[in-house]
Amino acid sequence: MIPAELVGLWDSGPYDYGAMESSSVALLADGSGWSTWANSGGVMSVRRFTWSCPAPGMLRLAYTTEITGPWEPGGLVLAAVDEQEPDDTVVLTAYTIGSDVTPLAAEPFTALRLAEPVEYVRAYALLRRDVTDADDPARSVVDRA
Repeated sequence: MIPAELVGLWDSGPYDYGAMESSSVALLADGSGWSTWANSGGVMSVRRFTWSCPAPGMLRLAYTTEITGPWEPGGLVLAAVDEQEPDDTVVLTAYTIGSDVTPLAAEPFTALRLAEPVEYVRAYALLRRDVTDADDPARSVVDRA
């Protein structure tokens, strides 16, 4: 099952107060997606997965590939591939969605809270609902298979 409330691009930005790294999760309506981790030193990881909700309030991410390399200045997009490896990690976590406010956000936002961390983070803010394969930060350096 793919709940519409989860579809979108989620970002850790409003929770990254004082952090030197950031994470995001993209959940596409077709059951595919990716997560990212990037640091201020210019290193980025993109992990592609399939996702589903096996029960209400439960999110399952089945990773397939991890791609790492430097990110492009001016945007979190992979500039090159340093490594690409299969990834068979499965994350099964409870989730809730609600409103939140943080010191880094001027307005309340929709928050995704996870019982288990994804890319070291348990809370994400919804950036936007419309997310497609074209938004994949590794698309310009690695084909989506």
